Amino acid sequence: MNPLRRVLIVAVATLLAAVTLGSCAPKKSEVSDADLVVYTSHPDDLAKTILDEFRERTGLRVRVVSDGTGALLARLGRGEGKDADVLWGGGAESLVANLPLFEAYISPEREAIPSSLRDEEGYWTGFTVLPMVIIVNSRLVPAEAMPSRWSDLVLPLFRESIAYANPISSGSAYTILRTMLVAGSAAVAGSASLPVPDGAADEAAWRLIEGFVDAIGGNPVEESALVYSGVAAGEYLAGVTYENAGAEAQRLGSDVRVVYPADGTSAVPDGVAILKGASHPNAARRFVDFVLGYDVARVVTARFKRRSARADAPVPDGLPPLESIRLLNYDFDASVSQREATIERFRRLTERY
Repeated sequence: MNPLRRVLIVAVATLLAAVTLGSCAPKKSEVSDADLVVYTSHPDDLAKTILDEFRERTGLRVRVVSDGTGALLARLGRGEGKDADVLWGGGAESLVANLPLFEAYISPEREAIPSSLRDEEGYWTGFTVLPMVIIVNSRLVPAEAMPSRWSDLVLPLFRESIAYANPISSGSAYTILRTMLVAGSAAVAGSASLPVPDGAADEAAWRLIEGFVDAIGGNPVEESALVYSGVAAGEYLAGVTYENAGAEAQRLGSDVRVVYPADGTSAVPDGVAILKGASHPNAARRFVDFVLGYDVARVVTARFKRRSARADAPVPDGLPPLESIRLLNYDFDASVSQREATIERFRRLTERY
């Protein structure tokens, strides 16, 4: 046999043997490389800043899985993500609807957080408070056409020019949808000279949502971050999002204006929760204590213009006191119990496009 041919055959055989042995050997799990696994729906910059500080202070190795709240909860509900220790982010109604996924934990930081912003038994605790707002590109929308109410978004000017995330996958988008329904229903009931028949105000509110679906062209954007970035870039005239995303939009584009709807809005907390059966329960508790602490509260208010759930935290510079914002009587229980029906009706409206 040709010596060169023999060398090639031996080399190939050796390579195949190595590949075979490698494929038969157990692969090193990512979990074994992490001391904590955090599932989060927070914006990347906020999550990275806080997680980096946690790593620095504790020396723990943290693996992060980022996605929308709905997508993360769906994954966990299907039994995927068994390596996850903590869910950090997501509106409180999304957390309440998924309590069986969580392990109760009473953090020592809990006393600084009002009882209305946390679960009584400790299944979740509020991290920040998120008033829902309208953001407008004032360079593209003249002052006289500036929306001041949710109902203004259905005006012809805004048809197919509103950015809104998908409420199926975005917890904040679902909160906005429910907030608009509450505002629409309250407007009908408040303007009626006679008692409104049961269900009539709710149906009138859904007509507002029908017009809103026209305003978004029946096509929600894929994630919440695309709302504020799209308005700042002038891709949309306006958008609906949570308050600190509006502040971020202003940072990206000085032409962005934040509007607190005159017909009222909601201020639902997002939260943090330890997952049932967490592989790293002690690290999970350390992380919850850390993100609920005063040091992190100062960072989220000063750097990210986000209202901390802590009663002792300052109001972010440039934001109005929460007491000055008209807040609706937002029915938390109804938001949770009617989630599936609300999402399905919204989905059917978008299918017209």
